[in-house]
Amino acid sequence: MEELNYFTGKFSKSELEDHFDSLNEEKLKSELENFINQYLKLSEEEQLKYVEPVLDVCRSFEEQIDKTIQKNILESINKTLSNNSQVYSWSVCFRYLDSLYYYLFEPKEYEEYSILFENESYFFKIIDLVLKDNLENSKMIYSDLLSVFVPLFRQKSLPEEKRNYFKSKLEPFINFIFEKFEFENIDFEDIDFEFSIYWYLRLDELVSIFQFEHLKIINKYFIENPQAEDIGDYLDFVSRNFDDVIEDSIVIVRKIAEENDSDIIRNRAIKLIEKYDNDYLNKQSDSESISSLDAEQLLKQADKIIYYIRYKLTVDAEELKEIGSFGHYTKIDTLTNFLIKADWKNENNSETQPPFLRLTNLKQLNDPMEGRVIYDYLGMDNTFFQQYQTSNVFISSLTTVSDSLPMWKEYADSSQGAFLEYDKTYLEGIVAHKYIEFVKVHYLDLMSENKDETYVGKFLDKLKQIFEKLQELKAEEELIGFAEKLKKISYLFKVKDYEYEMEYRILINLDDTEIQNIINRDANDSSNEKYFKKEEIGLEVFDKVNYNDFRKYIVLSPKDYGRYDLFVYINLAPLNYSKVILGPKVTDADYIAPYLKLANPDIEIESSKIPYR
Repeated sequence: MEELNYFTGKFSKSELEDHFDSLNEEKLKSELENFINQYLKLSEEEQLKYVEPVLDVCRSFEEQIDKTIQKNILESINKTLSNNSQVYSWSVCFRYLDSLYYYLFEPKEYEEYSILFENESYFFKIIDLVLKDNLENSKMIYSDLLSVFVPLFRQKSLPEEKRNYFKSKLEPFINFIFEKFEFENIDFEDIDFEFSIYWYLRLDELVSIFQFEHLKIINKYFIENPQAEDIGDYLDFVSRNFDDVIEDSIVIVRKIAEENDSDIIRNRAIKLIEKYDNDYLNKQSDSESISSLDAEQLLKQADKIIYYIRYKLTVDAEELKEIGSFGHYTKIDTLTNFLIKADWKNENNSETQPPFLRLTNLKQLNDPMEGRVIYDYLGMDNTFFQQYQTSNVFISSLTTVSDSLPMWKEYADSSQGAFLEYDKTYLEGIVAHKYIEFVKVHYLDLMSENKDETYVGKFLDKLKQIFEKLQELKAEEELIGFAEKLKKISYLFKVKDYEYEMEYRILINLDDTEIQNIINRDANDSSNEKYFKKEEIGLEVFDKVNYNDFRKYIVLSPKDYGRYDLFVYINLAPLNYSKVILGPKVTDADYIAPYLKLANPDIEIESSKIPYR
């Protein structure tokens, strides 16, 4: 069969893409290689003529093109465009920068791509063209230029002198951008402005580019957009530059704490507010008299208090270190078959996978009072909500109590199981993840008439007053809304009978808007992949599950009588334990211990100190 010549002027850009789309995988790879090799053999003048469709094809079929070939085509185009930079428009610049960004996305040694960032490289010529206002519609590629700097600075192999050189090129370009975005005339619906702010925040995290004169525009954007996709990056930015920016940013942070839809984001905002004003929560709890508020105001006040409670019961990775060691009780069969050595496979890899942390659906826990305790404590009955409520909250329980007879009997196969202590570094890494929460369970006494005098108890007393006032006002709609808002903290409470458990929880709420932004990302949309692909949430996708929506992250584990267990697995890192304590009724420790040591040579193995038969 005669080889197809792609560079005769007969093929439009869309016809080329349609042609490659029609090929099977094996034929596609060979034809793409043929296509690129034909292009590389063209004269510089001919290469210049076809550069735009070639960049489009290479970007569209990036995964099917060998990395070495990708490098060759970028180097060739870089040379061609560098020699002819004065004749090319923003559209070619955009396509080149887009390809460059994705080429750098995978870590590489600096020598592999250094030619693309030499002084006379096309990348820096584009910046020079922009700075001199010699490029039409240059504002449309501001964010694309910034985006390339991000993977560039992330490369660990980047020499320090080059890092400093690239920063010296970046800083005047950023100052130029902020001068162009005139403060009084900012269009907050301008996608180029939005993306420029996004990449600015990401770059500041890598190379500390913040200058105080930029703050006014950044803050104006976020005061107008408290629900922005990159609001979490803004809070990181405020935290990172806290002493320099908080006075000018506190109004924006307060607005985020009151208006953002995400529990996770609001919690982080409250943390910054309390750092700025360490008596903030005390003042808020006494700020308004319940008796003077109408039903709508009462509901708003309840919403604030619920978030304060969430904040007070949330533990961050730094606080985690001060508390001590954490672990959980389990059966020996679970320990040996699933936790130390996994035997399942996922849809993306046919090899046996390591075990990951498993979180169970909130509605499938053993405690029959789970989720009900706070309603009973406040005096609310089923009138205000459905008795059965579904939940997309998944949790894993931990405790600081490592050798307790009641715990052995309840959670470790009647003392024949084991206690597993998490490796501290592993646990801190999980808890530090932005979208995974670590909370302390608060225990409520439903029988005593004595008030809960703890910090959380005082907030609960406020909620009780609000509930009673809403009843007095016969505000049925607000009462239902009040009950619905309590779902945000219902999983933070248990009855005092369980206080001996000293329970903490790792949790993920698949309904949280921050998590939904990531779960609902369209992987086929290159703009989403480029601009919104942030930190992965780390949920394992299993081949057992056939859902097409976000529920694909939920594992259905069949049980007897047609029932299922619901789990999610967090695959940020394989499970890692530092110690196993065998229960007081384990009789075959000499058999179990060598198996555990074989699976994990570094693990400590002890027996319970509790005498029990």
